[in-house]
Amino acid sequence: MEKVNKVEAVTERDVDLLLLEELNVSDDFSTWFYSTVTKNNDKPSFKGAWHSISDPVLGESDLVAIYDNGMAILIENKIDAIAQPEQGRRYKARGDNGIENGLWSSFVTCIVAPNLYLQREQDSSVYDANLSYEAIYDWFSSKESTDRRSVYKSYLIKEAIEQNRRGYTVNPDERVTEFWSKYWALSIQRYPELEMKKPGIKPANADWPNFRPSTLEKRFSIVHKLERGDVDLQIAGAAERTDDLQDYLSDIEVEVAKATKSAAVRLKVESVDRFASFESQKDIVIEGLNAARKLLRIGQGLPNEI
Repeated sequence: MEKVNKVEAVTERDVDLLLLEELNVSDDFSTWFYSTVTKNNDKPSFKGAWHSISDPVLGESDLVAIYDNGMAILIENKIDAIAQPEQGRRYKARGDNGIENGLWSSFVTCIVAPNLYLQREQDSSVYDANLSYEAIYDWFSSKESTDRRSVYKSYLIKEAIEQNRRGYTVNPDERVTEFWSKYWALSIQRYPELEMKKPGIKPANADWPNFRPSTLEKRFSIVHKLERGDVDLQIAGAAERTDDLQDYLSDIEVEVAKATKSAAVRLKVESVDRFASFESQKDIVIEGLNAARKLLRIGQGLPNEI
């Protein structure tokens, strides 16, 4: 068995939880992490780390680590998944919100990923700091002679590095793939004007069916955020026009939200569980598709200056 891998694959969530545990239980690690990311030799006490901290408009931070000096480190963790549009800038916006809400007094954004990922992804340069898996591996490896726990954690990090070198592959989830397939079939049958593209295999975290109808400008898209219960008409580059949008749509029951450089016209619908039976939630899906159709009509009617 010694030649058999201890894990079939390392997911980003695996590394999230590894870092979460180490930050919360090891003063040595939390101090090293702080000095490496901030390039500061101060050694503030560690208050705590939290996983999957979400903002309804600006999205989710994989990890947030907070120190007694008021510094927060907002951490995006990647193994090989493609970066989402403006993901790094949304981290900065969430950091600013945290200061405004009194959660911390200063912050640093940091992407943690294998070296190859950091070198090839342009979005990496948007973050205040980059921390490689290789550096984390070296930290755990330095303790191998006395600490079996660190031996195992360095093994997991090394597996993640090798996984990145082999290239990105989708780890399909049968339930989610089946849900998307049935969602698409219903969409093209009853809502052809949304022009949903046929989905391929989907991983477990695939939760945002999207539409780019040819009748809308290219900077417009419609996204059904299943678990959140939001259907958004997203308008790239319109973040500073939210007041104009609000005034123009004042007679329609919609929410207008700002998300970094984009604006979103939002309708609330019931949450959908992509892991559950499609048939048991068909009426809820129809509610979401009806909202998407309504947003399509709103988008078609917006003035060009928005």
